[in-house]
Amino acid sequence: MSLREPLDLEPQERATHRLLSAVPPQTLPLGFRDAVMRRVTGDPSVGWEWVVAAVLALPSLAFLAFQVATRGGEFAAALNNMLLAATSDTSQAFFFVDGLTVIALALLGLASLVAAHASTAIATQRSTTSR
Repeated sequence: MSLREPLDLEPQERATHRLLSAVPPQTLPLGFRDAVMRRVTGDPSVGWEWVVAAVLALPSLAFLAFQVATRGGEFAAALNNMLLAATSDTSQAFFFVDGLTVIALALLGLASLVAAHASTAIATQRSTTSR
């Protein structure tokens, strides 16, 4: 293991980097992954996760659909300005994003995460019961 420090470390980070890089890597014990997966997929009831995902996603989707229906032109202009800002070299780009839209998108992302976990747990349960 090399104790060479990266060039981009701040002076305050050097002591922490030296401490953490001095710890030798250790392999996990045999069967650790299987034990963790048994604990994660041990609970067969994932129905509540689908309910939570729906409670988070449906109002967010309804709000976003309402925003597009009532303020579609502003929404398209903001999206266009964001794309132009991302592709240009100037820092003079301006666009307005409504705070509630950001919250709705964040809740939609959280609902997607919960739904992905529920579908993964169901797929894992099916594969373990079919063996």
